[in-house]
Parts: sequence; structure tokens; C-alpha cells
Amino acid sequence: MVDLPAYHELEEKIAQLESELNALSGRDIKGDPYRILGQVAHEFNNLMMVIQGNISIMLDDILPNTPGYERLKNMERYIRRGTRLTEQILNYVALQDRESDPSILAEPVVTLPGHSRGLAFYQKTSQGVAHVLLVDDEGLILDVGNQMLEKIGMAVTTASSGHEAVKVFEANAAQIDLVILDLIMPGIDGIDTFHLLRAVDPYIKVLIASGYRKDQRVELFLKERHTGFIKKPFSLSQLAEKVRSLLFPL
Repeated sequence: MVDLPAYHELEEKIAQLESELNALSGRDIKGDPYRILGQVAHEFNNLMMVIQGNISIMLDDILPNTPGYERLKNMERYIRRGTRLTEQILNYVALQDRESDPSILAEPVVTLPGHSRGLAFYQKTSQGVAHVLLVDDEGLILDVGNQMLEKIGMAVTTASSGHEAVKVFEANAAQIDLVILDLIMPGIDGIDTFHLLRAVDPYIKVLIASGYRKDQRVELFLKERHTGFIKKPFSLSQLAEKVRSLLFPL
């Protein structure tokens, strides 16, 4: 499990963004307000991913008639309401960007898939255990993502940046079957990391994870063979399906 400092770091980041967001309503606005709104949406989406991931794991561990099951389902409904707020922010930012530059594609909305028992679903559709390299700059998402992948029977290695991912992959390329990359990371982002990984192994299968979908670079990435996209926040069943479709295509 991730240690408490990672939670404190996320809380501090959210508090900083809240402060910047509050400044948008005042006269003393520092920096690009749309950049700030985009950052808020990104961090909020990461928070929803952590909550959704943990709920998805708990729901997979219990039966529908178990005490607490409906409470967890209610929490998923609240996440849907939260992601609608993210959708509104992203749509607003996209509208402003398109007005200033018509060549910019709209940012996507965030959707929340329904629940399904992840491990059982994966076992029915897969052909064995695989080794996944999970890459994200948020410690909390690495933690919950690791648990979700292990839940569907994967062996997992994690990396907290694109640079670290490339080093890990260079040393272990023969053992890694799939890489799941966060799209937005400091340093080198998910798309640039993908190209560096493909320089090591032109056939490595890569899944980009983000709340952002309609990005020109992502569209070009998806034209490459053995690639896929999963939208945050995602459930255990959606993760299982995406992993299966890349590792064991029908």
C-alpha cells in the first residue's frame, strides 16, 4: 500500500490548485486562467481515479447482498456527479482554446463504466498471466492501479516517470508484455515515452490512460499497431477488458 506522505502530497497539490482557482474570481489573476482550470480538472480526475479504483476493488471482493454493498454503489454514483463537474470544466477550457485556436481539438468528457467482477471476467477472456509496467507520476494512482492489475491476475512493475519507465523497460524488455502509460506527466509525457519504448521494442503493446481523449497526438498514437486508450476514472472490469483486448486479441 502507498504510504501516507503520498496522500499528504495530493492534498497539498489540491489545496494549491484551489487557491489558484479562487484567484480567478478576483482581480489579481496570475498566469493563464485556462491553464489553471485545466490543472484543476486534471487533479480532480486523478482523485476520482483513486476513489473509483478503491471502490471497484472493494465491490469485487463482496457479493451484492453483503452489508455495505449499496453504500459503495452510492459512492460510485457520487463519483459520476463529480466527473460531470470535470466534464464541464474540460468543455469550458476546450471552448476557450478553440476560440483562440480553431485547430485545437475539444477535450473529452469523463465517463464512468458500470461495475463487473473483474477477476472472474478476466479469467474467462484471457489466456494467462502477463507482466505489466504501470507508469504514472501520482503515487496514489500507482498504488490503486497496481492493486487493480494484481486483482485481475497480472504481475506488475511500477515507474513514477517516463524516464524511469524507459530505464526499467530497457533492463526488462523481454519480461514485460504490456505498458500502461499516464498521458500527462512532468518531464517526458506518455506519448514521448511511448516512442522511446518503441525504440527499444517496436512491438511492445502500450495502453495510454488519461481523462483526455480527443487530442491530436493521442489520435496519431492510436493509429500505431498494438496500442489502446483507457479513460480515467476506470473500473476493474473496464481495465480487465482493455488489458485482455491488447494482450489476447480475438
